[in-house]
Amino acid sequence: MGAASRAGLPISLKLILTTFLVVAVAVGAATWFGQRTMDELTATQIKERRIAGEKSITRESELVVQAVATAVAQPLANSMYPDIKPVLDAAKADDHSDRLQWLVVTDQTGQVVQATQGAPAAPRLAELEKLLASGVKDGEIVHAQVGTGADWVYGAPIKLGSNVVGALRLGVSTAGLEAELAKSLAEARVRAHTSRDKLIFVALAVLGLGILLAALQGVSMARPIKRLTVQANKIAGGDLKSRIVENRSDELGVLARTFNYMSDAMVQLLAEQKTKASLEKEMELARQVQQAMLPPVALDHHGPLKVVGACNPASQAGGDWWMYRKMSNGRLLLVVGDATGHGIHSAMIAATARGAVEALAAVDERLLTPEQVLRAIDQAIRMVGEHNVLMTAFASVFDSQTGTLHYANAGQNFPYVMRLGDARVLAEASIIAASGNPLGDRNIAVEIRRGSLQLRPGDLFVCFTDGVVERSNPAGKLFGDRRLRAALTGQPLPDGNALVALRDRVLAAVERHAEGAQAQDDVTFVLCQYDPGRNSQRAVG
Repeated sequence: MGAASRAGLPISLKLILTTFLVVAVAVGAATWFGQRTMDELTATQIKERRIAGEKSITRESELVVQAVATAVAQPLANSMYPDIKPVLDAAKADDHSDRLQWLVVTDQTGQVVQATQGAPAAPRLAELEKLLASGVKDGEIVHAQVGTGADWVYGAPIKLGSNVVGALRLGVSTAGLEAELAKSLAEARVRAHTSRDKLIFVALAVLGLGILLAALQGVSMARPIKRLTVQANKIAGGDLKSRIVENRSDELGVLARTFNYMSDAMVQLLAEQKTKASLEKEMELARQVQQAMLPPVALDHHGPLKVVGACNPASQAGGDWWMYRKMSNGRLLLVVGDATGHGIHSAMIAATARGAVEALAAVDERLLTPEQVLRAIDQAIRMVGEHNVLMTAFASVFDSQTGTLHYANAGQNFPYVMRLGDARVLAEASIIAASGNPLGDRNIAVEIRRGSLQLRPGDLFVCFTDGVVERSNPAGKLFGDRRLRAALTGQPLPDGNALVALRDRVLAAVERHAEGAQAQDDVTFVLCQYDPGRNSQRAVG
């Protein structure tokens, strides 16, 4: 399935749906919060009106109690009970709000002397007296809330002067207040519903407008996005020549320009990758050729001479090289060279130098003296390129019959000769201090230092390039000659095969010192031991 067949909803439809959901949620939330706010405001207003109404009822009831108690004090004190009834009826008739339900007058003994119509019977009146006993007292007037019938009951003493001659009880209903509050609550709810309906209508209109704008914007965005999708599919299919029209100034225009830039960059990148792949292939081929030119890593014998070495380039190809050549009469030619830098250029110089030695050997083996070998290398690399190409080199010829070592040095690190002590353990190290200037310098004549020394049985010749002693760790400390001699001294050489282990042990010590840091130069390390008597059974080539 293609990318188009796997695509989901179009972006325009997604934008419309998203807008619808956002606006719908906003409308619903606004409606809910608005309705809740109005309900809370209505409840607050009703509560405040209830409190104000109850205060008004209490104030008016207390005024009625005080007026009636004063009016009936004289008749009650003189036992003129018939004169009390008109006062009570008049007080009830004057209550146009119909809140005053009944009035009761009792004498000093608590006996009812007069009461209006609707007054509670004696048992109910006794219950009301108990409520008054625990009611709210405001001066001499006490009032309490009643659960049924009259909602409030008031009581006060009837005094004539300072003498209490009886008591007045009055029942008040709050039904009118409750009806008024219920009516206000119903009207508020009607207004709230009307406001909610208007809000929903406006919100739906806004929702419709938002959906329309989202649809227009979605269609406007979908077209360039579709073009970008087509371009992306073309890029994925390998078509990097087509381009998108860059006629927008918004983010989609920036994205279109980015796509075009990406296509150009990918064309350039592919070309660079092709060139890089070709170069890497050439480098790998050069590495294989160079490794094939180096001696094998296994130990080799030539009569009493045993030789082994290793050459590890810092990159795929390097400027270090070494070789040995078995000659007649038990002689062995050993050459170690180090061209400036590393890489394919240095590898070509190293190959040229080795070719010069092979060419010299093909002419006449007698020409393979250390000095003549270095001069042949110098002449060969002077002819390469337009600039000076320098190489340090050390050439040596071992004579296994006499134990003599002839050597010549052109700027290479000083080799060592390690004496083999008791129990065949490497002891002191002697430096072959013969210097000279590097080969290949067109500005000056080559200066080669040569010499010879007598080897004793068991002596070990150690030769290396500066990549060994100059290998540094992340802190910048070099491996150095001191650590190299320490890695060699005290190592046992019970037989010739131990040379391989010694080589690997030294190279491992160099790597441990580096602590994983990248090598900056090629590493070449060669060992050659003169050990007559242990290998007399081997034929001399």
